[in-house]
Amino acid sequence: MILTTSRKPSRRTRSLAKALARFMNWRYVQRGKLSLDELYSMLGKNETLAIIEEVKGNPAILKIIHPKRGEILKIRFNVSNVMKVKMDDSPVVFIGKAPFDPLLLGALPQSEAGLKLARKMDSKKKVYVKRDEEWITLEFRYEDVTVFKMKIKRKGGIKIGG
Repeated sequence: MILTTSRKPSRRTRSLAKALARFMNWRYVQRGKLSLDELYSMLGKNETLAIIEEVKGNPAILKIIHPKRGEILKIRFNVSNVMKVKMDDSPVVFIGKAPFDPLLLGALPQSEAGLKLARKMDSKKKVYVKRDEEWITLEFRYEDVTVFKMKIKRKGGIKIGG
């Protein structure tokens, strides 16, 4: 998967994009003047494109786009400060019931087989899913260090499919 930003991202959006790409084992591409068609041409077979968009200069929307099927996931979020942490390429495991299929983000699936594999591997990269009345919080942790947190509104924060 390739991750990029809107055309003129803020410093905060760029740092989130780089941290998210590194955490999820995606490729980060600086957008510059690249069009969506140029970005699609960089994708490998069965690869998708992730774009972080801004609202009032802050990272706020993550879109996952398939070149042929269009938008397959849209998440509206608030994000905490991003910690700079050196990470390896270990697979990502979601702990707790995610509001979408983690496989859409390239993480291990939350199927029985995926969870069994996650227990055997003891991955360093974990996304803890916490829920309360109003929010879903995704805490991205690498070796017990919180890299960043994403807060998603329960109502209207996630849209699956086009």
